[in-house]
Order: sequence, then C-alpha cells, then structure tokens
Amino acid sequence: MKSANFKTFCDSMEDVARDIVRACRKGVRSIAAMPLPAMIACCILLAFVISILPLALFLFILFMGVKVVAGAFVIDRRRTVREQ
Repeated sequence: MKSANFKTFCDSMEDVARDIVRACRKGVRSIAAMPLPAMIACCILLAFVISILPLALFLFILFMGVKVVAGAFVIDRRRTVREQ
C-alpha cells in the first residue's frame, strides 16, 4: 500500500516537473521570437513585479500593523477614562 502511494506521488511530481519544463521552453521560445521593444517592455514589467510590488505589499502590511497597534492604545485609553 505504501509503495503504491509513493509511486503515485512520484508520478505526480514527474508530471509537475514536465509541465514546468514545458512552460519554460514555451517562455524561452516566446522571448526569442519577440521584437526588441516588446522584450524591453516585458523586462520592465518583470522588474516591477519582482521589486516594486513586494515593497508596496510590505509597506501596506506594516502601516496596517501600526494602525492596529495605535488603535489598540486609543481604545485602551478610552476604556480607562470611562471606568474612572
């Protein structure tokens, strides 16, 4: 029973690897057939996705965290003022 499950897992991983290789080959063929301006546009878009987008997401999460912490202090202060 265990060997059948492991064989199924290995077959699935081989399928995934084959799909990844096929996608990479298709991407390389597409890049090789692109004219220069389109390739430059793709490079700029890829640079944006790799560098600027994660930075924006990180800053968004950071500021939301600061907002939650500041809100907790304000709520705590209001609660202590009402109790007195």
